[in-house]
Amino acid sequence: MRATCRASARGLQWKRESLPGLVVLFRLLRSDTGSLGRRPTPRGAAVVLSLSAALASVAGCPVSSGGDRRVVFESDWSTDTGTSRAAVTDGGRWRNYWEFNNGTGVQLLSVVPGGPAGRNALKVLQRGEHYAANLQQDGFVRRSTDFYVRFYMRNDDTSAAGDHVVTVDTWQYANLTFMRKYSRGGGWQFVISLYGCEAVYPIVHWGPALTLSPGAWYRFEYHVQFVDEKHVQVHPRVYDANGAQILSDADFRQQNWGAASWNGRSDWTLASYYAADHSFCVHPDALTHFGMGNNAQQGAVDTGLSWYFAAVQIRSDWWPGPVLDSGAVRAGLSAR
Repeated sequence: MRATCRASARGLQWKRESLPGLVVLFRLLRSDTGSLGRRPTPRGAAVVLSLSAALASVAGCPVSSGGDRRVVFESDWSTDTGTSRAAVTDGGRWRNYWEFNNGTGVQLLSVVPGGPAGRNALKVLQRGEHYAANLQQDGFVRRSTDFYVRFYMRNDDTSAAGDHVVTVDTWQYANLTFMRKYSRGGGWQFVISLYGCEAVYPIVHWGPALTLSPGAWYRFEYHVQFVDEKHVQVHPRVYDANGAQILSDADFRQQNWGAASWNGRSDWTLASYYAADHSFCVHPDALTHFGMGNNAQQGAVDTGLSWYFAAVQIRSDWWPGPVLDSGAVRAGLSAR
């Protein structure tokens, strides 16, 4: 027999045609937490979280952070390694997966070991401007709702074209591109971009002067803050492989820093822009989606090299912080 589940505001809801063992476990849950509609005891709450995670794992249903409802989406590609759809979508956690390969057998996305903290990683291949691929998750937050994003990234690619590799809606990336990368001079740089309603030079693309190292993992976090229904302020933070913060709002500069003027200044940073009560206009529906991959940027070189993503998490409450070491997590679970 088959177990099915669906997500709701109350968490995972189980249908009665579930596996017999799952039904028994669910009855144990109810007996420990009391009658429906009553607040569970602390012990009961712990049982709910632990057993609901186990139920979801047995049934093949994705869960987030042990049942933490403040985690609205996460993926660590722990389902499998390789090129299968199950591996790339992390067991169906990602609702959309597209390979735009012009009818060829070229596949850009796969899953490999070797990510941070013992995690697997999504490998994204660079094959130039004629091949694209993307994962996308839809509807993880309500319209015009604040959220926080974390992902780890390593870049080994050398193409300088400026690939849009982490965005909101794949086709509406102008509303918010979290990561547009450029490789140059033995390293790589990136910008975030916000021009969903209007492109006003020089405040479309914002990036640090710092050059990042190829082959190194970095942790990227963002707070997407709605100041009203259609305007946002996006606050980026970047951490090195040792967990030290190396970038924040004050490091993200306007285009053509020191030369191009807007509103009487040519030295805007995100920090000064927000301090002056400015924000960015967006189409809010686009920000209910999250995607990552390779957009086949015009002018991209077919290097055959790759970049990698790991440990994606989107939360509704606060900065996600570093991922726990998977070995430590397994040891902790074994000790319970």
